[in-house]
Amino acid sequence: MGNGYPEASGARVLRTLVIRDFILVEHQEIPFAPGMNVITGETGTGKSLLVNALSLLLGARGKEEWIRPGSVRAVVEGCFALQGVPEVRQYLAACGIPPEEDLVVLSRELTQGTKSKARINGRSVPLNVLRDVAVLFLDICGQREHSLFFTSSNILRLLDTFLPERGKAVKQQYVARFEEKRVLEERLSSLERGQEKELAELEEILEEMQQSELTPELILDYEEEFGRISQAQRYLEAVQEFRESILGDGGVLWRISRLRALFRELSGTSAAPQEAEVQEILERVELELEEALRLVQGLERLFSFSPERVENVERAVAEIERLKRKYRFLTTSELVAFLKGLKERKNILEEEIAQKDILRERIAELSRELLFLGGELSAERRRAFEVLRERVKEELATLALQGANLDLVLEKRREPGPEGIDEARLLVSLNPGMPLLPVEEAASGGEISRIVLALKSVASALSGTPVLVFDEIDQGVGGVTAFGVGDKLKKLSRQHQVICITHLPQIASFADHHLKVEKFSTEEKAWVEVTPLSSWEERLREIARMMGDEKKQAATLEYAETLIRRARSGGFEIQ
Repeated sequence: MGNGYPEASGARVLRTLVIRDFILVEHQEIPFAPGMNVITGETGTGKSLLVNALSLLLGARGKEEWIRPGSVRAVVEGCFALQGVPEVRQYLAACGIPPEEDLVVLSRELTQGTKSKARINGRSVPLNVLRDVAVLFLDICGQREHSLFFTSSNILRLLDTFLPERGKAVKQQYVARFEEKRVLEERLSSLERGQEKELAELEEILEEMQQSELTPELILDYEEEFGRISQAQRYLEAVQEFRESILGDGGVLWRISRLRALFRELSGTSAAPQEAEVQEILERVELELEEALRLVQGLERLFSFSPERVENVERAVAEIERLKRKYRFLTTSELVAFLKGLKERKNILEEEIAQKDILRERIAELSRELLFLGGELSAERRRAFEVLRERVKEELATLALQGANLDLVLEKRREPGPEGIDEARLLVSLNPGMPLLPVEEAASGGEISRIVLALKSVASALSGTPVLVFDEIDQGVGGVTAFGVGDKLKKLSRQHQVICITHLPQIASFADHHLKVEKFSTEEKAWVEVTPLSSWEERLREIARMMGDEKKQAATLEYAETLIRRARSGGFEIQ
């Protein structure tokens, strides 16, 4: 009989799961195969720790108690194949993380007293990056996830997989408009800095400047002129003294003139060569003094102010000092720089306000478009639900829920959201004549498990997630119905790699690859081991144990073989 497994179809995406010092596992490298992987073991042996390990790769919050006693850290590593998952390759390329031989290793490390560490191919990454990659590989469905499965957003995503081409086009338009609106709202928020108030304050200052007739250039001129007025008396006294020294009786020019006349009278009595040179020097000195006198007279005009002008300048300087005190500037140069920047700042504010007006107008336009497209999308979703409902009812009929009926309630959100304008609720009636109620109110745990499985089954062909993990989806299921659950999981495994934790031999009999979880203990410690059942006999003995026969009696082993053959042939029927 070989190993007892038929050749499984589908890809082997999750190759191995390596667990070190995690809960009760010291070190295990657990292999997974294509098709349907079944994990079994006694209650309390730690089967769900494998789900906890995978959930860590999906970004679940780690707990220090998950670190094996006596260890300081726990590590979980999943090795995934990239074949058939092009989105992962694209995402990794965008993050600058090259794959290793078409494989990706996702890992999470828990350390006591510190934050957990996330890695992809050995490179540290933020936890959200690890999660974004893991969700492209994995989807976990279990009792803990059922409450999340029936949330509005998940129901809408499920519905949208059944949208016709027109519906998909409407959704693409909606998503594009919503993203544009989100980006514009972020840009508008970044511009919301109270420009209107600041602009009003600037305009008030500019109005004050206009009324005072002060400009940056005039302020500098008044300051310079006030400085001259302050020094005017001393300058004028110096000018007067200079003039009297040059032009007065016995002044310098009179003395030079006398010297020149004297040398002219003597010019015919001596043949000394220096005489002509002295005459030239005296002439130059006289010319220089006359030029100096002209310049000094210009200074006199510069420092001569009328009383009216002095009064005007003092009034302007007083206004400048008031402005410096008002706007808290120590120097006039600071005030001038401030005033020079006012017009430039005013232009910037006016431009930003204009941009905000344009953004608000476009956001309002997009809001109207979203309401319209959201309405169109709602109508398409209602049509898609009719298709979904009929397919799910067919699936439920094979899971001993022949009388079940589903309905969809779409309520309008207050504001358009990323998934549309709808809030979705799924209602179910499990028996004819019974009212439609929310799933959580109408169904037991086992019935919810079957509803989830039916929904997963009809959506599997449209889902791109390659690895589906089911944690005790057989809760509350038994008998021939368990065969129906196993058959559904087996069909899912034709398009996905399925990992199923189960207590039921009927479901385990469908396995393409069977893993057994066992717990061992001594007086000092306890540990868990996960063992692949590689032989036909090992598999028969485990299914016999699941049927309650610990002694593996011949009749039980024979019936275990019957279950496996029946699972392979599909020889069962739900009445």
